[in-house]
Amino acid sequence: MTNNKGLYIIIIVLVLAVIGGGLFFFLSNKGTQEKTGASQPAAVSPSTAAQAPVADKTMVDCGTAKDPGCFTNRMNECLPVTTKMTGSDDKTAIEITILGVENEKCHFQRKINNVTDLNCYFPKGTLNMDTFNQMFGNDKGLQKVVDDACKFPTGSSGW
Repeated sequence: MTNNKGLYIIIIVLVLAVIGGGLFFFLSNKGTQEKTGASQPAAVSPSTAAQAPVADKTMVDCGTAKDPGCFTNRMNECLPVTTKMTGSDDKTAIEITILGVENEKCHFQRKINNVTDLNCYFPKGTLNMDTFNQMFGNDKGLQKVVDDACKFPTGSSGW
């Protein structure tokens, strides 16, 4: 059991590092866009405005989470994305995947050593950094949201 607690702590530390880096990247990038005006939309022609937006269903592989913004930006929009991490023991493989919108819900999966340990369907607007942190054992007061959205392996109740 002590070995599992150590593994959970390692995973939590890795996730927090990824999240912190992503937030730093996102916030520093947002400031640059505001200064340059890069975030302003281009003019839209009337014929383009009438077309319905096409959903991005392309899976993006963010690799080994060296660019946390790659994952967090797509997660916030529930667009297909995957990233991989390795535990500090250099043996534990962690894969986090957003499969996109299914039946009006955001489909999230987490695998540890190629075994799915979380399979979640979050209602629109509920998968964000707080629920993400909650799934990794950091209490954000959203355990009910996670419990309602996720299917845990038999005999487990999450973290």
